[in-house]
Order: sequence, then C-alpha cells, then structure tokens
Amino acid sequence: MLSIKNVILGLGALMILSSCSPNLSPYTQNLHRSLNLTEAEMKKVQFYLSEELVLERISDLDQAEIKEGRITLSRDRDVKRVRIPARTPGVLVSSKDGKRLAVSFDPESDREYLTFGPSSGMQGRYMLTAREWQGRSAIVTYGGQPYRTKPGAQSVGLLVELRALEKQRTESRTVRGRKP
Repeated sequence: MLSIKNVILGLGALMILSSCSPNLSPYTQNLHRSLNLTEAEMKKVQFYLSEELVLERISDLDQAEIKEGRITLSRDRDVKRVRIPARTPGVLVSSKDGKRLAVSFDPESDREYLTFGPSSGMQGRYMLTAREWQGRSAIVTYGGQPYRTKPGAQSVGLLVELRALEKQRTESRTVRGRKP
C-alpha cells in the first residue's frame, strides 16, 4: 500500500524532472522572420527534432560467377540505417537560400545534415524537406547520399526552446486635483 509520504515524494520528483525539460515550440516562418538573425547567430540556436526519424540506405551488389560450367548468382545486400530519436539536439550547418536550414544532429560531422523549410500546409512550421516524397516516406540526402525515410517523415519538423521574457516598467502617481 502506498503511503502518503511516498506519493508526495513521487510527485515532487516528477515536478522537478518536468521542470528541467526544455519548453520546446515549433520553429516557424513567422518566428524566423521576426528574429531576423544572421547565419552566424542562427548557428548558436539549439534546434531539436520533433519526431523520431529513421533513414535507410540499401545497396545491392549482384555478382555472377562461372565455375565448372555452372553460373552462380550471388546478391550481397548492405543496409545502412541511421536513427535520430525525437528531441535530439542539432545545430545549423548552413542556411540554404535564406529560407531552408541545413541542421546536423550528428556530433561528429557537419556533412551529415537534414534540410528543413517552411511548410505552408503546417502553419509555416519548418518541416523536413526531401528530394522526392513517396506517400508518407521520402528520399532525403544525408551525408551526400540518398536515404529513404521510414513512414511518418512528413510530420518531422524543427523545435526550439522559447523563453518569453517580459519586462515592464511602471511609473504611477496620484493626482490630487487642482483649484483656481
């Protein structure tokens, strides 16, 4: 049976953990315009991936060998898979044409990036862009190579941590009235 003390401790721990997680909001075209940041300033922004994204590159190598009058066909399949979990932090590598953003989530290489751009159908949110869309999957360029995404890529976008700071200076005085 749970005691009240354990319930209170559990709730307290949950509140502390939830207060440590960043408040992430979609990165939008309106936000991009209103910030009006240079590319150097944009490289200091911490971006996050909104949804998990899985990329796959499959290479087939077919070989034929003739030995003792018999033809032997062999097929080697090389599968490269890249998984980027939701909320993975990334940084801007470059800004393509001032609108599209090349963001790398790989800590070891600036060559491995994904491109995001504003989507009119998603209220201007910066969403994954692709060379080609095939239903809910896409062909994207990653590390200079074409990769196919798993279904669901159409909902992958960029998030940023937003903190609203509001400063207000108030000056007040009481007017007592005036006589001639």
